[in-house]
Amino acid sequence: MGPTHATTRGLRIPTLDGWRGVAIAFVLLGHARDEIARAAAGWGLQLHVPLETGLFGVQVFFAISGYLITTNLLEEEQVRGHASMASFYLRRVFRILPAAVVFLLVIACLAALGVLDVAPSRWFATLFLLSNYTDAPASWYLGHFWSLAIEEHFYLVWPLLFVLLARPRPRLAFAVLAVLVVWLWRAIAFKYHLTWNSIPSFWARTDLQVDGILCGVTLALVRRMPAARDRLDGLLAQPVALPTLVMAVAVFNAGAAWGWKSTMVATSLRSAVLPLLIMCTVLRPESAVGRLLETRAARWLGMISYSLYLWQQLFLVWDTARVPVLKPLQTFPLGIVAALAFAWASFAFVERPLIAWGRRWSESIMPRRARAAPR
Repeated sequence: MGPTHATTRGLRIPTLDGWRGVAIAFVLLGHARDEIARAAAGWGLQLHVPLETGLFGVQVFFAISGYLITTNLLEEEQVRGHASMASFYLRRVFRILPAAVVFLLVIACLAALGVLDVAPSRWFATLFLLSNYTDAPASWYLGHFWSLAIEEHFYLVWPLLFVLLARPRPRLAFAVLAVLVVWLWRAIAFKYHLTWNSIPSFWARTDLQVDGILCGVTLALVRRMPAARDRLDGLLAQPVALPTLVMAVAVFNAGAAWGWKSTMVATSLRSAVLPLLIMCTVLRPESAVGRLLETRAARWLGMISYSLYLWQQLFLVWDTARVPVLKPLQTFPLGIVAALAFAWASFAFVERPLIAWGRRWSESIMPRRARAAPR
């Protein structure tokens, strides 16, 4: 891996920014499906956008998160001798919460004005990261917080386990076992309807989706073991690896439509293959796919992807969720333009300054803790 693609904390990996752009593009496609189909019909075309595109985009985000969070913890441990939980949680709080809270406040104001129909119980469940486990009345405009809840649940638990397990092999054993348990539990829960009464509620649960993040965790842990990393990276660097992995992901995406058994198998295998595909492009940035991911447009879209994920929900809506007051901004292509504009403003004036503040604060506590430690 070249120096510009190193995975050190604070250094962005251009290819991963491109992957974030791909992920959010799939989400936008899935949420704008009704408007896109309508616009195409006006041009005499018949287009059908599968429902699964949005879920696939979220799973790409999951794979990136698991890999990067674990890599950052490993590197901090290597540099400082231990991973600071206080520093980690400070960075996460300033990275995730400010933009989300601003969006939630806007939704609360629109609900108070009668523009949107959002139950207070749903709003508070979303604020406290319980949106994927609540029975509160559903709302399209807060529906996307299920994936943020899964990531936050992961952030709450995995760093603590990382510290408690302490050594590479127990960590890897736990990650692999957890992935296998989720795969088995998901199939059992689906077949016997143990934990769900609707398809959306099933796919939104942390215990049924966290394997997407844990597979990224597993890859990061494997790549920290020199012998395993050399063998794996050697395989992923082969010219045939990238097209093979792309084809595998395409097959697993198609397999999700062949019945519930194939859906379970395809979903599980896709969660395992996605981190490998992403890493393959990181290791081979000179490939056609790598160059595409590192274009300025893809990286810019990836850079604002978190804010865009938040704000697109207000403007890209299915027909059943459209509201009269916002209708002009909920039509294609104005909805895309509005989502991009609000996302850029959120990134520039909320995300970026508060991320920098959180990073400075987390770094400032590290030396003090180091000096206070017993010698």
